[in-house]
Amino acid sequence: MTRIPALLGVLLLAAPPAAAQPLTPQAVQDAQRAAQAERAAAEAAARAAAAAAAEERRLAERRVEAARRAQLADQRRGEAEDGLAAARTAAEAARAEGRARAEALAPMLPLMLRLGLWPAESLLAVPGPPEDRLRGLLVLQGLSRQLATEAASLRAAEAEAARRAAEAAERAAALREAEAQARTASAALEAELKAARDRRAGAEDAEEDAARRAAASAARAGSLESALARLRQEEARQAAEARAREAAEARARAAAEARERAAAAQARADAAARARDAAELRAREAAEARSRRAEAEMAATRTPDPPPRASGGRAMPVLGRVTREFGTAGAGGPSRGLTLQAASGARVVSPCGGRAVFAAPFRSFGQLLIVDCGDGYHVVLAGLDRLDAAPGQRLLAGEPVGQLGEAALYLELRRNGQPIDPRGWFPG
Repeated sequence: MTRIPALLGVLLLAAPPAAAQPLTPQAVQDAQRAAQAERAAAEAAARAAAAAAAEERRLAERRVEAARRAQLADQRRGEAEDGLAAARTAAEAARAEGRARAEALAPMLPLMLRLGLWPAESLLAVPGPPEDRLRGLLVLQGLSRQLATEAASLRAAEAEAARRAAEAAERAAALREAEAQARTASAALEAELKAARDRRAGAEDAEEDAARRAAASAARAGSLESALARLRQEEARQAAEARAREAAEARARAAAEARERAAAAQARADAAARARDAAELRAREAAEARSRRAEAEMAATRTPDPPPRASGGRAMPVLGRVTREFGTAGAGGPSRGLTLQAASGARVVSPCGGRAVFAAPFRSFGQLLIVDCGDGYHVVLAGLDRLDAAPGQRLLAGEPVGQLGEAALYLELRRNGQPIDPRGWFPG
């Protein structure tokens, strides 16, 4: 790589005079000033990228809060759906009980009406001795009390059915409100994610373009300087050849002094050759040093990536229930992680702060995300329907990284490459 400027100088010298640009010290200085300006622009772009990274972290914290609100809204919606279903079931049971009591009382309604209007006449109309009529009166009194109790139970059942129906209506209204809140929180989170992706792409493109221009300008400056050095060496060589020709002509004119002048000329030629060799060596070394300095300056302008952060607490990636524990037996052997069942469309967040080292579809696992949490810990999340994280992205604990579909979420925790039980890693 360090010989490229010298080779470019040779090609420039070999080109026809009409096609080559004038090689002067002023041109080299202009190229160096242009390179310095480009380096300054690259440094400014790097500072802008660092500021954008800080802003991205601040906005990532906002996305964490937005994801938490979206998850809570999803949870409230699920609770409202469960409460509505329970209220409707209870109302239907109350109505069924009322219908059953009404059907049980239906055959006795004519007798109740007749006894209510003509109790004595109904007893006297039945033939029989007086003691039987007395017993009938006692039975009638007991039957009246029983009928009154049944009628009160029927009214209570109807009132309970009405109360359950009203409760079901309230639950339905609460469900509609929870669904509206979930939609609002989801829309806010989607807007935050889109804005973050757009800002990140713009900052990366600007920094890459500025670095490319600075590298091209530095390469041009080095090539011009090397070409100018070779041009001076060529002029010195041509002058030496002219002096050699003059010496040869002088030797022809003065045969008596030819040997002495020839020896002196040879000594001067040897010294000139050594000087040329030394000058060429110094020029090559200077060109290589300048190239190395330019490469070092370019490397120094790049902002190094900060190490992944493992701090920031830990958060469950999704609000749901565990359907399969770590180590439980299955068709493929013991489970190496946890399986979490959550509502369709539930938000998935990063359980730790760190760097996304993999984010793409992977075999039968669907969308797969691997986060380096630091200290030898890696978290694997599989089964996502949508990914909102990119490889190399720095994440905060609780920052949204995707969304579930109909499938369950698979969570695996690895320490130094070995799967371990995630239960003890998360806060209680």
